[in-house]
Amino acid sequence: MSRKILVTGCAGFIGWKVSEVLLHQGYTVIGVDNLNDAYDPRLKRWRLAQLEGRPGFAFYRLDIGDRPAMEGLFRAEDPFDAVMNLAARAGVRPSVENPWAYYETNVIGTLNLLELCREFGVRKFILASTSSLYYNITMKLSK
Repeated sequence: MSRKILVTGCAGFIGWKVSEVLLHQGYTVIGVDNLNDAYDPRLKRWRLAQLEGRPGFAFYRLDIGDRPAMEGLFRAEDPFDAVMNLAARAGVRPSVENPWAYYETNVIGTLNLLELCREFGVRKFILASTSSLYYNITMKLSK
């Protein structure tokens, strides 16, 4: 029986590669990405096109910061064997210009996933994050 893994950020470079490897190894991959324009969306759509249509892959265009939408996904796809949270807003300079977008994805989105894992009994959670989370700490240390 195939194991089902939720991979957030599946259209990003790391999420795309991880999804490819998991599919190759026989896992079922449920991919989530909001396809934002933090960097060229054409590249994200190209990566997604490499995954779509492959056996064992399903894609949902969702934002992990949207708790009700993510809860709906967990209900529809239950059970997940693991969640790999590879979704993150990256980029230090833009995080200073628009910190709330980064907070929404990198903090609230991660908290949403952790809480949903708890509620739905998902016992494995992997988080790959972004340097934008510790930007202010770095700035304070360098002063």
